Amino acid sequence: MVTFMLKITQTCFLRNICIFMTLYLLVLRWPSRVQTRSLHRCEFAGQLYILDVPKSELPLWLCIAEYESRFNTHVIGARNADGSNDYGIFQISDKYWCKPENRTDYFIYNGCNLNCSDLLSDDITLAVRCARYIQKQQGWSAWAVYNEYCSNRTLEYIDDCFT
Repeated sequence: MVTFMLKITQTCFLRNICIFMTLYLLVLRWPSRVQTRSLHRCEFAGQLYILDVPKSELPLWLCIAEYESRFNTHVIGARNADGSNDYGIFQISDKYWCKPENRTDYFIYNGCNLNCSDLLSDDITLAVRCARYIQKQQGWSAWAVYNEYCSNRTLEYIDDCFT
């Protein structure tokens, strides 16, 4: 009987953890969407190409934007553990890369020399410029999604966009 009760207790405990983690991921960590505009994958690839992003890098940038924001230009991500937020199609952090509307304790540096609200525009020029600067400073792994989802993306990922 004790073993049976222990199994029930463990099962309930694990189930509660699973429920909590699911809610955490869906509610707290999923980017909020306000006045959203989502670009289509090939539309985004074309805009990047026009902005002189090398074609060889397009699959990586598309993958990052897909997993960070679902190609949505107006996303402000849920608050990170350190109190910072991520902005725009590439989910750029206001801790180091842009100036948040209200300076807060976590803000350290404005590396891209722009307001975070500039990253929420349908005109992706500033977002691309900032993201490329970040990539040059920190490499592709500046985006957590890169290693898990994007590192193996090849030009085949965008073939249908340029035919």
